[in-house]
Amino acid sequence: MTEQIKIVLVDDEPLARQGLQLRLESYKCIDVVAQAHDGVDALQVILSYQPDVVFLDIEMPGVNGFELVEMLQAQCEKFPYIVFITAYEDFACQAYEKSATDYLLKPVSTERLNSCIDKLKAKIQEADALKQRAHLEGLLQRKTGHTLTHFIESLEQQSQIDDDNGVLSVKSGTEWLRVKMDTIDWIEAAGDYMCLHTTEGQLIIRKTLKELEQLLNSRMFPRVNRSAIVNVAKVVKLTPNSNGEYVALLTTGDKVKVGRKYRTNVTELRSA
Repeated sequence: MTEQIKIVLVDDEPLARQGLQLRLESYKCIDVVAQAHDGVDALQVILSYQPDVVFLDIEMPGVNGFELVEMLQAQCEKFPYIVFITAYEDFACQAYEKSATDYLLKPVSTERLNSCIDKLKAKIQEADALKQRAHLEGLLQRKTGHTLTHFIESLEQQSQIDDDNGVLSVKSGTEWLRVKMDTIDWIEAAGDYMCLHTTEGQLIIRKTLKELEQLLNSRMFPRVNRSAIVNVAKVVKLTPNSNGEYVALLTTGDKVKVGRKYRTNVTELRSA
């Protein structure tokens, strides 16, 4: 949070306002922009200054603190955080029903005031982050037609594969491993787990076949049946079966079934 927190003080006691302002001004993050001596005056001040926070007394002549909050809720485009500050603890439940961020009892201790300021800073930082996310969501939606979540997932997927170096980053158990593409012979699915058959041995990773397909170059690693992907460079020959399917023989000696709907994936690439 780079900007200061703008605060308006509302209390019918001048000394109470001045004393609180002096204490708040000791915080570098606080800017007391105005004071008001009653509810009617406060409404105009708050609508004019549009503060982030209002420190608000409850018992005031004319319009009391709770009534002022109701008026603000009806008229404010940007409703401020409300900190009630009073000598009476009996109003606490009603204060929180009125969307209070905090409730301070006079005289306010330094420790309690510090806690209140920390709470306000956290609330405002959270709101700023949500506002920035919403702004970014809107920009991405207009420019790409995709959401921020989709964009982040795409970046995560791209970070898992380094096309220049031909390396795939995968998590096996608790370890992250970098696997060279040309060492992968074929990939076998078993539910939500994949078995990567490589020249270095087998690796079990938690991913679906569809997720791996999105990471791999489909020309190098075509899908050959519902549960397998092969490295086309490792295919030695394709042998047809009587049922119209093929069996791919790999350089490792492994035989992988090529389903009828997938056979063009391999035959076209092998002839390319």
